[in-house]
Amino acid sequence: MEWMIDINAYHWLALGLLLAAAEALGAAGFLLGTAAAALVVGLVTLAVPGLGLPLSLTLFAGLSIVATALYLKVFRDEQEDQPDMLNHRAEHLVGTEFDLATVLPAGTSRLQIGDTIWRVQADGRIETGTRVRVVGADAMSLRIAPL
Repeated sequence: MEWMIDINAYHWLALGLLLAAAEALGAAGFLLGTAAAALVVGLVTLAVPGLGLPLSLTLFAGLSIVATALYLKVFRDEQEDQPDMLNHRAEHLVGTEFDLATVLPAGTSRLQIGDTIWRVQADGRIETGTRVRVVGADAMSLRIAPL
């Protein structure tokens, strides 16, 4: 237990960097608070060398709780407010307008929009150069209508 008495600022800074590296490997934000707390305790210990282990551990525990709670409140709530557009790409295109580069026959066909070839549905034949809008989406299928 004598090694614990010798914990200095560089140990805290190393712990903070190790926790940040572990976070980078995919901890989904759970280690950010503790990494920040360890780095802050390291900086405080550099500024106040005689801080002592009990006070350093108390400061680390308190800062970890506060930083983690702040992360969960600010960043997690913000992420949950935004819809997951990665898995709903078709719905994301609803309202998009563009000019047709090729003739679109009535019924179901395929059309390149951006970098993706989509299955599209149109009520009637739409000629080249017509301005169209994506008016609906269902999974990986888009509904196209002329303006």
